[in-house]
Amino acid sequence: MTKLAGLRRNSSSVQLIALQFFSLAGVGIVSPYVNVYLSDIEFSGVLIGTLASLGATLTLIITPVFTLIADRRLLHRRLLMLYLTGFALANFIFASTHAQLLVIIAVLLIKVTVSPSLTLGMQLTMALLIQSKKAILGKVRAFASLGFALASLTAGTLIAAGGYPLLYAVGVIFALVSIQMATVFPDKPKGKVQADPAPKQPRNRGFYVLALCQFFVTIGTYNSYSFLYIHLRDYLGVNTMDIGIWAAILAALEIPSLYLLDAVLPKLRIRIVYIVSILGIALFTFSLGLVPNLTVLALLLVFRGIVWPCFHLSSFRLVNAISHPRNAATNQAILQVTMPSTALLLTGSLFGWTYDNLGSNAFFAFCSLACLAGMFIVIAGFRLFDVRNCVERT
Repeated sequence: MTKLAGLRRNSSSVQLIALQFFSLAGVGIVSPYVNVYLSDIEFSGVLIGTLASLGATLTLIITPVFTLIADRRLLHRRLLMLYLTGFALANFIFASTHAQLLVIIAVLLIKVTVSPSLTLGMQLTMALLIQSKKAILGKVRAFASLGFALASLTAGTLIAAGGYPLLYAVGVIFALVSIQMATVFPDKPKGKVQADPAPKQPRNRGFYVLALCQFFVTIGTYNSYSFLYIHLRDYLGVNTMDIGIWAAILAALEIPSLYLLDAVLPKLRIRIVYIVSILGIALFTFSLGLVPNLTVLALLLVFRGIVWPCFHLSSFRLVNAISHPRNAATNQAILQVTMPSTALLLTGSLFGWTYDNLGSNAFFAFCSLACLAGMFIVIAGFRLFDVRNCVERT
């Protein structure tokens, strides 16, 4: 019986790794080319921008409602499968038709499913690993970066071999495999779910500090990422067909840090790691506007490969540590989906104007300042949340 239990635990770990790998591979093979594809089928820039704003608005409305229902009715696995099904359907539409209305529906499906599915999958993975007493979150997440990197590398080859239909057909396959791998998470308990007899607990005050911080940090990170590859093409001479290679390098350089952080993070105060990693992201973002050539860019991406995993894992661990188990998924969605969507919706046009009219140096400097603002908010509210007694849960 002990051997059988061990086999089951190992099987669940393999499924978690496969889920992270294939779900991020689907994103890596599809998302970087969505706007390029829309442009190729004669969608105007105005329409593409309008769809981005509409997608952000829908995400703001839909995600908190869905995650709240999932928290109350324990439907997390089904919600994750629903997101992945929507992603698969979007890829199927892209692969099979150019009808404008259907393509618009597919674009909106991408907008409302990708980020929420990755956030929910990460939260469920973290919860399952905690339940299994396995401190391998970073190692599991490393396979997600590996999947993204390998998929990004092959995207150009797929387009050359079969055009966008082949590219998005592979995206469908990755999504369907991810749906199967999502069965590693527990389904809704049989019978009626009993209400939690404990009184409803107010959110830790630190959650609101994190939410405000995340708003400013994602103003910097999401806006800078939106123009990163345009900057590489326009200012550093990267060929459009080579963008996938740089996207792969970006993801691949995260893998060593993600793999090692499982042993390092438990020995450190998570709040300190979070603050220092934001500072590192601000420095990276500011430096992007000053990079003179691709060699320096490669060195800068190595630095990002250290600070970004620290920020990514520490933010998830902080939210999990200060959240009640019955609303952890909702809190993660607010921090990792709602705040970024709000930030993009409110500032995307302004930062786009900054890039067009003030140049890349000023653009990345403003992005960096937004990240620093988030860092100072956490420092100011440092004592509002104390997770030293909750680190064991993370």
